[in-house]
Amino acid sequence: MAEKTMLTHLNIMLDGLKKKSQALSGILNITENQRTVIESEMPIDGVREMIFNMNEEKQASIRIVKECDDMFEKMLKDIGKELEAEQDMYKPQVKVLQEHIRRVMDLDVKIRVAEEENNNLLDARRAAEIPTQTQVAGQAGLKPKVTMPTDSAKVLNAYKQGKTNYKG
Repeated sequence: MAEKTMLTHLNIMLDGLKKKSQALSGILNITENQRTVIESEMPIDGVREMIFNMNEEKQASIRIVKECDDMFEKMLKDIGKELEAEQDMYKPQVKVLQEHIRRVMDLDVKIRVAEEENNNLLDARRAAEIPTQTQVAGQAGLKPKVTMPTDSAKVLNAYKQGKTNYKG
């Protein structure tokens, strides 16, 4: 492969990492906004609806992340062996790619932590708003176990698995 072609491939990979970073930043921003909604005084039904709507917004960014990952993997497969053989020649470009990969990984971890925190907050909020059996039936008892889907968990799982057909 000619040096110019290799540099073109490396630049395309860098652009993909930048695009992925922007998409992940958008996902993190929405996730942080969801936390604000969960912590608000809004009734739980309103919270669930807003989170669902925000998850719809996340889907566009999740698709971008998936596309960037697919493109990066394809490019790396195409140039990997030659890049490894000529690594000294492309050291500055590889260093820049590595820096962007670290940023992407940092955003990924922040998203995962924020999603988990949101799920825990939402679970606690649901539990606090569910009347106890004592209040309902006048008997001594525990809060009933309720299984409500957590839309943010579905989005996180879709992100982790790279699904593009998530419907919410």
